[in-house]
Parts: sequence; C-alpha cells; structure tokens
Amino acid sequence: MAIRYAVRSAAISGFLVEAGDAANAILREAGIDPSQLDLADTPIEIAQLQRLLAVAAERLDRPDFGLRVAQHQGLEMLGLLGNVLSGASTLQEVCSIGQRYMSLHSTAEHWQLQTFAGQVHVIRAEHGDPNPLAQQYHEMAIAVFHRVARQLSGQHQRPLRVAFAHSQVGPLKHYLQYFGCDVLFDQEHDCLVYPESAFYAPLPQKDQYQSKEAEDYLASASAQLEDNLELQIRNMITELIGLQDISIERVAALLNLHPRSLQRRLKEQNLEFRDLVQDVRIKLACWHLQASRCDITRLSDMLGYSDLSSFSRAFRRRIGVSPAQWRQQIRQSPAASQH
Repeated sequence: MAIRYAVRSAAISGFLVEAGDAANAILREAGIDPSQLDLADTPIEIAQLQRLLAVAAERLDRPDFGLRVAQHQGLEMLGLLGNVLSGASTLQEVCSIGQRYMSLHSTAEHWQLQTFAGQVHVIRAEHGDPNPLAQQYHEMAIAVFHRVARQLSGQHQRPLRVAFAHSQVGPLKHYLQYFGCDVLFDQEHDCLVYPESAFYAPLPQKDQYQSKEAEDYLASASAQLEDNLELQIRNMITELIGLQDISIERVAALLNLHPRSLQRRLKEQNLEFRDLVQDVRIKLACWHLQASRCDITRLSDMLGYSDLSSFSRAFRRRIGVSPAQWRQQIRQSPAASQH
C-alpha cells in the first residue's frame, strides 16, 4: 500500500517569478533539481514542495510566500484536471469532479464538502504523513481553490470566510487582501465557506465546443485513473470519511462496480478494503493531530469511529501511542519547534 505522494510540477507555477535570483538555490536546498520545472507534468514529492515553500518564505523573508505563488495559478495550472473543471455547471459540480479526479494533479490531498445551516464548507484533507513545514503549502492550496472558483464564476465569487488549521504565519492584512473575507486560524480544518445558494448557482455558460472538449477530457481522466484501483478507493474512502458505515458496497457503487468485482480486483492486488479504510483514517488523524487543535473526541467522530475508545485503540495499534501522546510528541519535536 505504498503510494507515492506527489504533485505535478505545475503546482510550483509562479515560484520562479516570486523567488527571482534566489530560485535555483532554494530549489536545490529543498532537494528539487531546477530542470524538474521545465515540464508541467513532472511529479514532485509533496514533502519537497512543502519544504520548498517553507524555505523560500524564510530565506526571502516573505511570510505570505504561499499566497504570492497562488496568484500565478489557476485552471491552466491544473492541466487535464483544469480542462475537466472548466466544463462544470456549478461550484458544487467543480468540487464533485475535484473529489473524483484530484489525483490527476496531486495524490497528496483531497477535498470534501460539508453543509451546515445554509453554508457549504469546502474542506481540504491531506494524505500522507503530517509535515510541520507545510503551512505555506496549505495556504497556497486554499488560495488556489479560491482563485479557481473566482475564475470559473467570472471573478465575482468570494467565500464567506476562510479557515486554516495552523496558526497565523504572516500579517493578517496579507490574508485579507487575497481572500477579501474573514480569515480564521487554529481551526479544525483548512477550508473555505460559501453560502449554499451561491455554491449551487449556475456558472457562466460554456459554448458547445468547450462542453464537448470537457466530456472528452473526462473520459480520458477516467481511463487514466482506472488502472490505479488503490488510489481510486482511497479517494472514495476520504470522500465518505465521517460516516459510520464506509462499506465496500458503497465504494463499489461509486466506482460503478459490483461489490464482488471490486473484492476480486482488490484480492488480485493483495489489498484488503478494511486495511485501506483504517490506513486512510489513521493518516487523516495524524494530519489533524499535528496541524490543528481539534479536540480528540471530536476528531474521533469526524473519522467515523463509534466512540473515542475505538479510535484510541486503532491509533495505538498502528502508531504505538495514544492520539494525545502522539500529538504531544510531534509538537515537542525539533522540526515542529523551528516553525
């Protein structure tokens, strides 16, 4: 179950402009060969990209570096995924497509939707191990979603508020200038909050050629993902996380497969559905425990465990210590204290 958590090199679009003459030195310090940026589809390890933005922010004394880079990005940066998104009719459909096909651009993150009291929360979830150097990357990712949403809606759509799980890293005015709304820190999630009415409002119409092109890209996207069954299932599990019953039947239906067919394909790849569910849950738990101040009981509910003791037992079996102990250890580590 070893998945490489990587993102297309296009995700660094704008880095060279913002870093200027220091760009190559910072790239090498982060372990990235500058030539990797020559092509948009070169995979870059997510930990390297996170380190790159953190190092750049420190070396250049620009605490808003992630936001600066995001200003150079949009649908075109997303490549195939961007072309698919351009055919969406609402922001809700944008997120639905993004949930299913995000791995065409990045295998390191996923986006979830939750609706509360007439508001839609677009929540960014992260796969892989938590990284104390990731704040700039998280800010860039949220800022890029904001930019894409505005690009698709004709530049008029703004969120009601933006939330980050980490603490504030730069002057508040930088965030306000970029997002144009309230920005909160030390929250349960990285997320953007939109009014439900705006989220389901029609986006500007595309012409017939663009719609046909989007259909062709969507078919191509499905074909590309079909061979990576494990990644598809992890995406589905992350999409359904928080439900008490993440069943193989539910995931099979989302993948348009019969449950027995999905079970057979998993067996052929020496995979167990139950193990995949547990792995996704524990990785998300580690991310929240490191990046946010989310209460552990609340986190247990968010991850779909029946109660706190079930969560604690599962976490201890996998990690070796309780969630509270792990959170304390990770926050006292040298890497965490440097940033």
